[in-house]
Amino acid sequence: MSSSSSSINMSTVNGTTRVTGLSSGIDVDSIVTQLVTAEKEKSLYKMQKKEQLAEWKQEDYRTITSDIQDFADKYFNVTSSSSLLSTKNFNQYTVTSSSSAVTASYTSEASAGTHTVTVSQLATKETMQSTASLSKDVQGDSAVNFSSLSGKSISLAVDGTSYGVDLSNVTDLNSLQDAVDSAVGSGKITVSENSSNILSFTAADSGVQKIAISAPGSGTSGLSSLGFGSSAILSNRLTTTSTLGDIANQLNSELTFNSDGEIELTINGTSFSFDKDTTLKEMMSEINSSDCGATIAYNDTSDKLVLTASSTGAGNKLSVTEGDGSNFISTFLGSTTAGLDAKVTVDGQLMTRSSNTITEAGVTYTFNSTTSSGDSATVSLTQNVDGIYDLINNFVTDYNSLIDTINGKLQEDYDSDYPPLTDDDKTNMSETQISTYEAKAKVGMLQGDSTLSSFLSELRSTFLDSTSGLSSNIFDIGLDTSDDYNDKGKLTINEDTLKEAIQDNPETVMNIFTKQSTSYSGTTSERTLSSAALATRYKEEGVAYRFYDVIAKYTSTIRDSGGNKGLLLQMAGVSGDASNSDNQLTDQISDYEDKISKEKDRLSTYSDKLYTKYSNLETYINQMNEQLSSLSSMSS
Repeated sequence: MSSSSSSINMSTVNGTTRVTGLSSGIDVDSIVTQLVTAEKEKSLYKMQKKEQLAEWKQEDYRTITSDIQDFADKYFNVTSSSSLLSTKNFNQYTVTSSSSAVTASYTSEASAGTHTVTVSQLATKETMQSTASLSKDVQGDSAVNFSSLSGKSISLAVDGTSYGVDLSNVTDLNSLQDAVDSAVGSGKITVSENSSNILSFTAADSGVQKIAISAPGSGTSGLSSLGFGSSAILSNRLTTTSTLGDIANQLNSELTFNSDGEIELTINGTSFSFDKDTTLKEMMSEINSSDCGATIAYNDTSDKLVLTASSTGAGNKLSVTEGDGSNFISTFLGSTTAGLDAKVTVDGQLMTRSSNTITEAGVTYTFNSTTSSGDSATVSLTQNVDGIYDLINNFVTDYNSLIDTINGKLQEDYDSDYPPLTDDDKTNMSETQISTYEAKAKVGMLQGDSTLSSFLSELRSTFLDSTSGLSSNIFDIGLDTSDDYNDKGKLTINEDTLKEAIQDNPETVMNIFTKQSTSYSGTTSERTLSSAALATRYKEEGVAYRFYDVIAKYTSTIRDSGGNKGLLLQMAGVSGDASNSDNQLTDQISDYEDKISKEKDRLSTYSDKLYTKYSNLETYINQMNEQLSSLSSMSS
């Protein structure tokens, strides 16, 4: 007696039960995969490849657009140091001065030449400061005890240098003076004692400015024995981090506050209020950060607080008033020095100015000091031929590089043997294989592109077309197009001819590049002009402005009079701009994505139907096998 059995494999995918047993002996998965793949080749793969080609084409467009914009930013942005739109960049001069009393620079209005300058008086700022040093001398607050100094020491700082003073042998004022002289040098600091036996340390040498006393870095301090306690004056200079209340006790003149314990000031109409807890640094910071037209600083060399007008000139006055009850002005600002106007003679013309910088005939002079009596400074401007040549030569080099890049893309041959890979193609390839393949597949995306071809043609025309009002062109100053056909319109330079033109006819060279349209000048309105106005503008302008207009036509993010952005942006867009998502290729890619998504849904449904069909077949065959098995059992 024989028997038979069958096995059924069952799975559920996307809600569809698939029966793929071995009853029929058919490899259902393989058949369905082949049928679905055949269906994919009819449509899905074609759409995926078209989408990929569109993405690669967009990438190439955007790379070239970026290259063009970088080129434009360098040579056709008025703020660029290498802008061909700027007349100043074609008016380059080497400026020299025979005296450090005068330095000079030039503007676009300058011309080559020599100028004679005499400075008899510099412009200065009005100042207010105290009539004498502010701080008291270094002074103790109790009587000295000479009998308790054995084994002790102090530190004396003189103009920032610290000295250790050994007090071991000090028994009286004279021996203390000897100890100080031994440490810091004779004749620099005088030590004195008043009737209350309180010590003072003062500068004996006119070269000594700042004195400070402190405890030694190591060993036993003799400060207390010398009578320097908590109320002593340890320095003959103010500390800016001290409060106004504390500083009041260190001043030679008494500083008073109003009944509210404040000082109220008005400087050039701006009001300030400071209390006893305000530090000197905080007070100065508040004044300096205001719009009062003045600055204030503590000069620790002269030991004076100095208020200075913000601007030079005799007419820029300081006006300072204070509220009742305080004496800030008389204490700190008792002496006024009026500001002065600069008095100079330029090429025989006497001038009085409030500033130490003036501009005459395109030359900006800065006066640093007065010239010697009977002497003058000679300022010379010499044409910088090499600088202007380098400007033009660099432009030509970068222009040739740009059109070489674009022509390279236009001449690339697309290889149909390397169509884009589908996702299914990539499943059996390594990353390296994919990268190598796609490097070949991406070639030729812009082969013969009409938009880029038109762009290059229009750039070449900017050199070839004459300009209204100019009798010369680039070919007259040493520039030309290459005779080599393979150069595809590259420019060449005859260095000698160009340098000679710059030297002999600098204005002609400048106008060939920088001449503006007399009807529609500048750059800001170019995108708003009608086609007729643009044509008029084109005829009237030099090479640089023509370049600017052509590049704007193709790459500008600003909409023109018809509401359109640059032609390349309309085609592929650029990141960081609305055109990034609003352009023809992005629309194509989005359309492909929608179609691909729908096609994938259709193929999924198609796959499910195939599995349902073969599952039913498997079930039917299995039932037949079971019936045959049953009949066989009965017959036996």
